[in-house]
Amino acid sequence: MRMANRSVLVVEDDSLLRELLASALESKGYEVHSAGNVTDAKRIFRDIDPDGVVLDVDLGPGPNGFDFSQIVTSESPGTGVVFLTQLPDSRFASFDTHLLPTNIAYIRKSALADLRVLFDALDMAMRGQVAVEHRHDLDLNRPFANLTKKQIEVLQLMAQGKSNAQIAQARGSSLKATEDAIRRACTAIEIDGAQNGNSRASAVAKYLSVVGIRFTGDLITTEGL
Repeated sequence: MRMANRSVLVVEDDSLLRELLASALESKGYEVHSAGNVTDAKRIFRDIDPDGVVLDVDLGPGPNGFDFSQIVTSESPGTGVVFLTQLPDSRFASFDTHLLPTNIAYIRKSALADLRVLFDALDMAMRGQVAVEHRHDLDLNRPFANLTKKQIEVLQLMAQGKSNAQIAQARGSSLKATEDAIRRACTAIEIDGAQNGNSRASAVAKYLSVVGIRFTGDLITTEGL
């Protein structure tokens, strides 16, 4: 069924994906507006007062999708919000899950092979009827669901190419404590022998295969997909 007279703001910094999402939503009858960053998104949001917002989490330098969602729900609590991200849950963006707005949908980009997942989540979010199937971040079988906050932080620093000593300094811990934390993190994602080079590379590769990867100059950041 085509959805007439409902407007959607798509916030995605990947221009190709942004265009694809806009085209797909327009094909369902939505009036679609797009932005590639939070600055533009805030301006458009206040200009058009959309019925729904579909947004990525990682939007490049500056505020992220979680930051923008708080603006949306503060200024327009009835607006339906759908996070569309590769991150398994908000902890991977250092955001407290308990601070997420209520009645939001959280869809992983890996589910976009079937666009009906997005269409259904957006429709239900705008109706205020989000169900558990629209919350991929709460799925007990999601990737890396068993990781602790510390283990996520350690893996993120490893993915940035930090040495054990640099990770220890960044976390304000001893080298021994850091080595133990790395070993536990790697065990948690089923990689053995965390301290040797091959196993460390395998752990980083597995982590990035789940959360996504973005290259910015010489810096690797997560969730680029």
